[in-house]
Amino acid sequence: MLSVEDMKLLIETEDEIHQMDKVFEQLTGQGHANGDFIKLDNVYDVIQRNAHSVYIGSEEADLKFMEILYDKQKTAVERAEILLGGNV
Repeated sequence: MLSVEDMKLLIETEDEIHQMDKVFEQLTGQGHANGDFIKLDNVYDVIQRNAHSVYIGSEEADLKFMEILYDKQKTAVERAEILLGGNV
């Protein structure tokens, strides 16, 4: 399992990828997943694989995971603690 610090770093990276994706869409009309940069999704996959099991296995769990991951009202540390701790 990842430490809170490592999860925080991954979440910060995912935040930047999400912002970069918006720029890709403005410039090309496509997000990164449609082109040569699909491997950037690996960061998301690592975060999800290391999140608490309550965020894996169903559509509802996946939606909750994404809601927490992209909640900009919370800091990256807060999101890391929630995702690692299973605090729904």
